[in-house]
Amino acid sequence: MAEAVYRDYDSDALYAQYNNRAQISEADLAAIKDDQNVRSADYRANAPRKHLDVQYGDHPRERLDIFLPEADNAPMFAFMHGGYWQWNDKEGFEFLAKELNDHGAAFANIEYSLCPSVTLAELTNQCQRALAHLWKEAATYGYDRDRIVASGHSAGGHLTAMMQATDWPALEDGLPADLVAAGLPISGIYDLEPIRLTPLNDAVRLQPGDVPGLSPMFLPPRTGGTSIIAFGGDEYDEFDRQASDLANTWAEQGVETSTLNMPGRDHFT
Repeated sequence: MAEAVYRDYDSDALYAQYNNRAQISEADLAAIKDDQNVRSADYRANAPRKHLDVQYGDHPRERLDIFLPEADNAPMFAFMHGGYWQWNDKEGFEFLAKELNDHGAAFANIEYSLCPSVTLAELTNQCQRALAHLWKEAATYGYDRDRIVASGHSAGGHLTAMMQATDWPALEDGLPADLVAAGLPISGIYDLEPIRLTPLNDAVRLQPGDVPGLSPMFLPPRTGGTSIIAFGGDEYDEFDRQASDLANTWAEQGVETSTLNMPGRDHFT
């Protein structure tokens, strides 16, 4: 019998829990991506109020897109895409902006550098710079900086929780402690130790000492607002477990936290 490396999982079983691309056929995944790309390109081209490729830092990938609803002073939904910190680009997720704009919210789509060209610590810091930029430049674009909701899917779910665990005044003078008013991490990984122990770490390059400081599970939450931790009902057990553990851990520290299990949804739907 193979030796357990994390909880009750041996190496192969642990990788199977996090290898989301094995959960769906290549044809089905391609169809989902094609549909999202078409809808994203359409809204990127035709959205009436937008600011594309806004630079928030010096690196070429430190860019974000802002899509605004008809009304000014709207809440801001700041989104970080997934891809296990090593794949994807923001342009494939612009379709989300239309739904948010139609419901009266502004939408920011954040790009960041990918591993292994940067460390996960630097990637996280890029997202912090993006959120800080959105807060500082709210008056320029016309949304409400006191209602910034951080969200993201998969790796973006991890980054969302990291934004909620950020000590903003310590990061930069003048930033408020409650810069992130609320969080919606979706299908995220909040304890990175399983990632370190799987082939997914080939690009991310986590060392044992990196895990505590980059895992929201082990960091104090800084947001005073609500956190809804979502996952698909058809996802692997570890995604349910990670969401539930983070919700319980943060609730014990005083955050209004709940989980949202979406029945019939897998990691990509």
